[in-house]
Amino acid sequence: MQIGIVGFGNMGSALGEGLSKVWEVIAFDVDSSKSERALELGIGWASSLDFLLKNSQFILLAVKPKDAGKVLESLKGKLEDKVLVSIVAGLSLKKIEGILGQEKVIRCMPNLAVVVGKGTMAYVCNQWVSQEEEAQFCEGFSQCGILYKIEESLMDAFTALAGSGPAFVMKFISALCLAGVREGFNYNQAKDIVLSTIEGTLHMLKTFGGHPEEWISKVTSPSGTTIEGLKVLEESGFSGILMECIRRSTQRSKELG
Repeated sequence: MQIGIVGFGNMGSALGEGLSKVWEVIAFDVDSSKSERALELGIGWASSLDFLLKNSQFILLAVKPKDAGKVLESLKGKLEDKVLVSIVAGLSLKKIEGILGQEKVIRCMPNLAVVVGKGTMAYVCNQWVSQEEEAQFCEGFSQCGILYKIEESLMDAFTALAGSGPAFVMKFISALCLAGVREGFNYNQAKDIVLSTIEGTLHMLKTFGGHPEEWISKVTSPSGTTIEGLKVLEESGFSGILMECIRRSTQRSKELG
C-alpha cells in the first residue's frame, strides 16, 4: 500500500514514521527543506504534488487549516478513485466534499502521541469509502496508536479531548513538578517522581478498571493528607475548570471549520 503525505510538519512526519512500518510512504511539502527529515525517516520525497498523486493510493492531507482550502482546490479532479485522509482540525466531510465532489474521504483526528506509536485517533468515513478501504486504513493507522470510529458530530469534542489533550496533560505534569520543587526537590527529581506516579496510576486503572472516584476514595484517609489537598482542588473548581477548558477548545474547533 502506498500513501502520500501532503504537508510534512509535526503531525505529518509523526504519522509518516509510523505508517512507514507497514506502507510505502512519500511526502510533499512546499517547504523543500523538510525533505531532509523525510529521508532520515526512510520516507520518499515527491518533487511535485502531481508526482505524489500518481504514486499513492491513499493521500494524507496534513496541512494547516488556513491552507487546506487551497490545497483541496489543487486536488480537485485529480484523485482518480484514491482515498483522501484529512487530519485538518475543524474541516468537515461536507466542506471537503463541497470542494472535491463525490470523492472517497476519511476524516481523522490524531494526537501528537502518534510520534511514539501511542496516539489516540478518531475517524469517520464518507459514503464512498468501501469496507475494504476502511480496513486498509485501519491496518495502516493502527501502527500509530488506537483508533476510535465515532460520529462526525463528536469530532470537534474529540479534537478538544484527545487532540489538544496532550497539552493539557503536560500542563498538569508541569504544575506538579513545580509543586515538588516548591517543597524542596530539584526539578529532575520532581519530574521523575511525578511521571512514575502518573504511570503507575494509569496502569492500575487500566488493569483493575473501576471509576476514578473509587480509587480516590482508596487513597483518601480520614483527616489525612490527601483529603486536605482534594479540598483545595474542590474549592478552586478544578473539575469545572477542566470541563470549561474542553468546552472552549471544542468551540474553537467548530470555529476553525
